[in-house]
Amino acid sequence: MEAQCSSLAEYSGSAKLVINEGEDYAFSGAKSFNFIKLEKDASLLLCGSWTVSNDVDIKENALLELNGSMSVGSNKKQKEIKVEKGATFRIEGNITIYGDLILEDDSTIEFIGEDSVMNIFGEVDMGDDVTVSGVFEDVRNRF
Repeated sequence: MEAQCSSLAEYSGSAKLVINEGEDYAFSGAKSFNFIKLEKDASLLLCGSWTVSNDVDIKENALLELNGSMSVGSNKKQKEIKVEKGATFRIEGNITIYGDLILEDDSTIEFIGEDSVMNIFGEVDMGDDVTVSGVFEDVRNRF
């Protein structure tokens, strides 16, 4: 993922990031989002440092890849990352969720490399046949 990041354009769009069904985007940079939503079969690569004040929603069969860091919600405003059926969340970096991580049936969360960190202040809600792969530090032992 890191090699892909070096050639990406910086994100300069809205604070409301929606990737429509079947679309494929990749951005670098740093941004504070209101929310991130990937529709069915969408794909998004984010390289850099990102904050999301509300939820991150990865719809059915979508792919969200992160190289860098992401923070979701805040101590006063608990929010979630939801990975729906057949969707994948691929991480090479650090994630902090002030809220829950919801992994629905047949979803996947993959950690790339050996230095990823997951810090979840809420709970991890895992459905059936969820795949968790790779090496990562689970700061609060939620997995």
